[in-house]
Amino acid sequence: MPAALTAPTTAAPMAPVDVRRFRSLLVELRADCLRQRALALAESATALPDPVAVSRAAHLLRSIEEIDAALLRIVAGAYGTCVRCDAVIPAERLELRPHAARCVACEEVTR
Repeated sequence: MPAALTAPTTAAPMAPVDVRRFRSLLVELRADCLRQRALALAESATALPDPVAVSRAAHLLRSIEEIDAALLRIVAGAYGTCVRCDAVIPAERLELRPHAARCVACEEVTR
């Protein structure tokens, strides 16, 4: 059976040491998003708001919400596990997108 058709395996969440590192990354990423959003909102606070700045501020708000959800998953002990299929999200994916809630396969399905 091709690997793409096999059911994802469920494994234990990542080790606590990794979770602490990713929590730190998420906190830093959140602070950066907040700074960037404040700048985008300042840029859009004119008589004629800049649509690019408004769009950027909205995108950053979504990122902040995703980061907050990831931090809540850490508290709940579910960080690093796909919210859709319960498969372990590879550390490589979390390195690129620490607030990822789904594995790559489930992310593709939800698009």
